[in-house]
Amino acid sequence: MSTLTVRLFGRFSVSRQGQIGSEGQSPVGLGARRAREVLGYLLLYPDRAHRRERLADLLWEDTPLDQARKHLRQALWQIQAVLQREHDGNGPFALEVDPHWIQLHTCGCLQVDVRHFEAAIHCCHGIAGPELDATQRQTLEDAVQLYRGDLLEGWEQGWCLAERERLQNELLDALDKLVTGCVARHDSERGLAYARRMLVADPAREQVHCHLMRLHLLSGNRTEALRAYGCCERLLMQELGVRPSQATRALHESIREGRSDSPWSELASLGDALGAPPGAPLAASLPAPLTDSLLGADWRGEPSARLPALADHLARVQSTLARIEARLRQEMARGDGPG
Repeated sequence: MSTLTVRLFGRFSVSRQGQIGSEGQSPVGLGARRAREVLGYLLLYPDRAHRRERLADLLWEDTPLDQARKHLRQALWQIQAVLQREHDGNGPFALEVDPHWIQLHTCGCLQVDVRHFEAAIHCCHGIAGPELDATQRQTLEDAVQLYRGDLLEGWEQGWCLAERERLQNELLDALDKLVTGCVARHDSERGLAYARRMLVADPAREQVHCHLMRLHLLSGNRTEALRAYGCCERLLMQELGVRPSQATRALHESIREGRSDSPWSELASLGDALGAPPGAPLAASLPAPLTDSLLGADWRGEPSARLPALADHLARVQSTLARIEARLRQEMARGDGPG
């Protein structure tokens, strides 16, 4: 049985033979865009039955249902034709279709980059960056290499946008673990490479700029650490119209005045930066929406041990809010247009 390699990161592509990430693959044509859309969706949600009517409505929501069903029939015929050419009669057939349901089965004949990426991420779930062993670090590094671009670049359907953001957050979490692991091992060169990739993916993520400041400091480059703060300050003002947080400004001051002996030492003042009364739980002084999400995590232990995790959590919340704000602005701009 031939193996088809499907890339969902970056531009959608299907090729014959080879492993994910290898060369020497020959492209496989899939015909119309509708066939690629159906296959892309089924590959993101494999091993589950999809009702034909719902799938047609989801993929072509602005099209009359009868026409959407016709699009789906044509797309399925094209997908089946491609898979049938690659199937030698041995082993299960990947696509199962009946008058009411559609299901794509995971099998050895389909190698999908997103599936490999998510499996690697899952292997390291719940493990902090400094606690990763060499094998786990390599697993995450391999996952990051698979992420050649955002999911299905050029596709703007609602279901695709939601999955794109979810997978981008998984990439950022993986990179964050690799960065914090590099900080713990004093591997500033590799840590800087990962932090810069985080910055490309999410320039307004304040925690990334803090990582860069610490890593430059680790490498003995105080000038670059201070420059990283300046970049952070400009980007946050341009993108969000806000200043860096008090904790980030405190980190900048400690570097500027030469008071930071450890990349994490400046986080000892994070409780004050958040406005928590002395001796009070940090969550007690936070706004209700943040408090609700923070209470779902385990913050027990020494404050100095849990502060890095808390800072990272807050950075994720800030990044999510920034993306929501940007999306709302886009929707408002569309609403102000003609007609």
